[in-house]
Amino acid sequence: MKIIITGTSSGIGKAIKEKLKDYEIIEICRRCDNSIDLNDIKSVEEFKIKDVYAIINNAGVGYFGQFEDIAIEKIQEMINVNFLAPMILTKNHLKDIKKNRGFIINISSTSAIHPARLGVVYGATKAALKHFGTSLFEEVRKSGVKVCTIVPDLTLTNFHKNTYFKPSTDELAHIKPEDIAEIVKDIIE
Repeated sequence: MKIIITGTSSGIGKAIKEKLKDYEIIEICRRCDNSIDLNDIKSVEEFKIKDVYAIINNAGVGYFGQFEDIAIEKIQEMINVNFLAPMILTKNHLKDIKKNRGFIINISSTSAIHPARLGVVYGATKAALKHFGTSLFEEVRKSGVKVCTIVPDLTLTNFHKNTYFKPSTDELAHIKPEDIAEIVKDIIE
């Protein structure tokens, strides 16, 4: 069974790819061979794989700080990578996912449900992804497609290397990428 996973070069996506190693994984990431740039919407539109069973919209990018100081290019990149690309990838593969009675799993963020001070655009894109998943579920549930959105809190990944905040190293104060990967595997299986 073919499963598309975005953002597999590190963090949560890499952990999901490793956890689902028994499936045929189609990776989409910045450092993957023959991959596409999720910020390049034209290439996302052209990306189509036959007989997809599931898509895991995991890739994410975040730029943080005062909204007025964030460059338009960074705003557009967050919209493209975090929201527009997952919608287009899902649209391009939905007929096969319906045929296979498969899964669409979106990895959102707690920023989608709590005010994201200094992360206004990031929070808005993750909220849009969450709402997309909820609304799509209402549309496709009678066709056997399962749509799930996971909303993790601070996860110990290198996503935070360029942010003003980092997860605590206290084992009880962060989530590990492997924890999210285990949830994804449980959903699919």
